[in-house]
Amino acid sequence: MEVTKAADRRAQTIRLFTFLGGLYFFVYFLLPDSAIEAIGLKERHEPISNGFIAIGAMAVGLGLFNLISAHGSRLAFRKKGWPYSFALLAGLVSMLLVTGAQWRQSLTTTAELRKSQVVSEFAQRIIEDAEGQTAAPPLSTRIDALERYARQQVAGLDTSALGTQVAEGPLKTEVRESATALNEKLGPLTQVRQQPFSPDTRAAIDGVSKAGARLSAALSVYLRDQSSRTTVQQLYNFLYDAIFNQLGAAMFSLLGVYIAAAAFRAFRIRTLDSALMMTAALVVMLGQISLGKMISDELPVMRQWLLEVPNSAAFRAIRLGAAVAGLMLAIRMWLSIESKSFSTRKK
Repeated sequence: MEVTKAADRRAQTIRLFTFLGGLYFFVYFLLPDSAIEAIGLKERHEPISNGFIAIGAMAVGLGLFNLISAHGSRLAFRKKGWPYSFALLAGLVSMLLVTGAQWRQSLTTTAELRKSQVVSEFAQRIIEDAEGQTAAPPLSTRIDALERYARQQVAGLDTSALGTQVAEGPLKTEVRESATALNEKLGPLTQVRQQPFSPDTRAAIDGVSKAGARLSAALSVYLRDQSSRTTVQQLYNFLYDAIFNQLGAAMFSLLGVYIAAAAFRAFRIRTLDSALMMTAALVVMLGQISLGKMISDELPVMRQWLLEVPNSAAFRAIRLGAAVAGLMLAIRMWLSIESKSFSTRKK
């Protein structure tokens, strides 16, 4: 009895929060912007939306846990169909591990690339602050920091991104030439460091900005090329392109067979409706291929008219019906009519 009462309280709590969550977005959609700002929802909407996204992420994790639990028990006790559960779990674990490793690799590449992007952005920011007379540290201090940081990044290329284990190639050569060009542009900074901001100072800093942008672009191409050659990326490509995509192609090819069989049964001319459908399908298929144009020049035109006029009208009607059905299902879910499983009490 206590268990039933606790389950009912849980069901009522779930229904309450479901209703309030749906009510919030329903009201936010209907109210004008002036009313939303007046009641203070404008600035709170983004944190609330992020909270719903976090809940959705937790739901994905819960679904993953249930998947592992259901198929893991089937595999552990060797129930019927356990080889399929093993294949599913093996694919799941393999893809998670490889995707996680690829994600870490992309973070490392992005961090390395970001270091080079700072040179161009910092130089451009110095020019903008000086021309706009924005309060900032002294110009000489900022130029000195720009020069020191740029030289550190150029010197660090040989020990990080341009490792000796990678053979020399056009991409690597372009990075080295870009680094050399940046070094050359750093020379004039020494002459204008102690001067007030002038056209010469702007030209020197702008030259560093353009050279830094060139180095960043060359390094981006080089790092992405090197990332595509790593074992992790090759393994990911194998799992995704060679297995996942091919399984999807096999599944849709089987679906095509079922569609062809269903079309054969539907196109048997028994009524006026089936005759019209068969005629329209025949015109569309013949208008799509070169044989139809050889039969008559009007077939492609008739095909286009069938697709743009009758087919579009029918498709709009289907979309309208699907939208109404989706709206009704959303309302039923909002009002917890579709959530009888939340409660253990038998009605």
